[in-house]
Amino acid sequence: MSDVITFKPRDQLNAEQQVKEYIAFAQNLRGFDKENAPLDWGAVNWSFWIKSLAFSKLGANVRSKSFGPGDVLEPQIIDFAKSYCIHQQTLNRTSEVVQVVAVRLVEKALLDLGYAADITLVDGGVMDRAAEICDDRLVHKSEDRAYRCGQQLQALSKFLDDNKFTVRPVHWTNPIPRPNDAEGHRKREDDRKKKMPDPVVLNALAEIWVANPQEHRDIFATSNSVILLSAPGRVDELNKLAKDCVVWKENTKGEEELFLNWYGQKGFGFSDKPVPKTFQPFCLEAIERIKAITEGPRRLARILEENPDEFPIHDECPKVSQDETLMHEQILAAMCLEGTQGTPRNSVKIWLDQTLKILDKRNDCKASAAILKEALEGMYAGKPSPGKQDRLTLTLRKLNVFIREYWLPSTFPFTTESKTVKCEHALNCYYSYQFEKKFKAKLFSIEAQDNNKLNSALTPAAGARNKGLNIFERWGYEGKGFGLTTHQFRHYLNTLAAKGNVGEVERARWSSRLDLSQNKTYNHETTQEKLDRVVSIGMGSQNKNLAELSAKNEPISLKDLGGSEDRISHTTLFGKCEHDFAVEPCPKFRACLGCSKHKCIKGDDEKLRRIKFKKEALRINLEKAQKGVDEGSFGADKWLQDTMQDYERACELVNILEDPEVPDGSVIACRDDGFTEVTKALTARGKLEISGGQLPAPEKAKPGFDKDKLRKLLGR
Repeated sequence: MSDVITFKPRDQLNAEQQVKEYIAFAQNLRGFDKENAPLDWGAVNWSFWIKSLAFSKLGANVRSKSFGPGDVLEPQIIDFAKSYCIHQQTLNRTSEVVQVVAVRLVEKALLDLGYAADITLVDGGVMDRAAEICDDRLVHKSEDRAYRCGQQLQALSKFLDDNKFTVRPVHWTNPIPRPNDAEGHRKREDDRKKKMPDPVVLNALAEIWVANPQEHRDIFATSNSVILLSAPGRVDELNKLAKDCVVWKENTKGEEELFLNWYGQKGFGFSDKPVPKTFQPFCLEAIERIKAITEGPRRLARILEENPDEFPIHDECPKVSQDETLMHEQILAAMCLEGTQGTPRNSVKIWLDQTLKILDKRNDCKASAAILKEALEGMYAGKPSPGKQDRLTLTLRKLNVFIREYWLPSTFPFTTESKTVKCEHALNCYYSYQFEKKFKAKLFSIEAQDNNKLNSALTPAAGARNKGLNIFERWGYEGKGFGLTTHQFRHYLNTLAAKGNVGEVERARWSSRLDLSQNKTYNHETTQEKLDRVVSIGMGSQNKNLAELSAKNEPISLKDLGGSEDRISHTTLFGKCEHDFAVEPCPKFRACLGCSKHKCIKGDDEKLRRIKFKKEALRINLEKAQKGVDEGSFGADKWLQDTMQDYERACELVNILEDPEVPDGSVIACRDDGFTEVTKALTARGKLEISGGQLPAPEKAKPGFDKDKLRKLLGR
């Protein structure tokens, strides 16, 4: 998939021909072919090759194993849908194939408007209708989901325009507004309740953890929950966590701190996530508990990888050669079957028959189907009688073909398709059926842990409870909705970090998040909690903390500066500004030291250093201006006069800020010269009215400065 050839439209072709060229191009993309099972272009359901992808109509059950004629995309558009999905997924693989949703919406819009389901007929009106369908609450009950589908429609529209696939240009943008997430909004409050875990449920989980559960499924659920509570991660990322993920680093105080080497999805990659000190012992204990129940599966993973042509000999497996014909009892032992269907022979026959029915529906298990079919055909029909004998054909080597085609994950020897961590090195590596109570663990195979495994153990969903999967129900915790989801841990830790004044960059990095703007989605502080946090850093209290707040560039309100308005001041190079930029731009053009709206705060050493630097720059300008006046340069006298005023103000300001009798935190207002750039221009043109009259424009430049004052300022 690394050698991707981008499709390039040909200018001389019309829209219909362009689409045909594109489909031919996409049919040659081989990035999703599997060994001995190339992608079947004619299939409606591509879930075997690309997760959860089926080319069904909008509203059809996409999880269905078979689709009726009325559930499949129209013949005129289905090949384009397949081409668009495989092309975009080849360029950028995602966990959810969102492109197919956009095509489904467009097909529905075309049919609603009386058109054929032809992608070349798409225009702005069709896209508008698709957006209406998308924004229908009956289709997408979530505003966020509707907005994101609208964004996919916009991406499809741009793609059609860029490649000239339509008769008329589309030129369309998503009209569905981004969901309102303003603070205090009722929906925001509802989101907070839904996305944050219930403290009662968290306490119940802690009680189960402290009880030191012994069942493997309970160890799996509680220990992985502790890891997700140690550092904010996604449940998928647990599959990429190595058994030796623990990292110790020495901080600036010489103390050892615990980190987890973590692989963040969505392009973040590997990073070391810090674990809060209070949670370190629990995190280490959780990792050790998981290691204790996964040593065997990791050892099996190594054997399977190093011996691809041999059946792995496990504790229950008969100790025979790989090519020796197996008896019925040996087959049951090798495959970890209970053998409860009467005699061992009858149990094997039923197992072969049931397994073949499953294999017949799969395209990737043809070799296994042939092996098992041969074994079943070798078993005589009817009741046992003298002279009847089975023709035994199964060997360990033949069963090895079956377990590798049918039992092992398609990503083996890696835990996921990203090929980040091998199963033999993964912390979460388990036998197939290791958590089942009705079946024996399959000691010859390992199992990939998908998102549902951990969520099913924690979820309040009725389906999980009815199947006995919910850990809280098994441990006697009752109540409707008693449970949580793994993603709630991520929201919970991000909110705690925000309450603890952890910075935006640090929170994003801790969460393996590239987009800092997403931090607010995971911060569920209440309005009161945010207000309390603002007060705790000094806002709303007068006044000794102002110097510290100014030095840290923390927010300072106008009331703290002596103003009457309830808003935050602007930070400048030298202090704080009271100007309201929502009303007009800065009338001084950032000449802060000559503006009464600018306030300096005593005790901020960095701001004082900058004012001194500005003072020195003004002194140099004074000398240049004086030289210009001495040489008779035009305008130099005005420049000198203005610079003298600026330098004098800077000197006065430095003297006040360095005065030991002035307490730290004092607010010093700059002295205003009464002019802005606008008033200066009006004065120069004689248009500024003062006390009912006008200032006449000067006839010629005159020295308007005091030479003695200048010498004093320059120390001469």
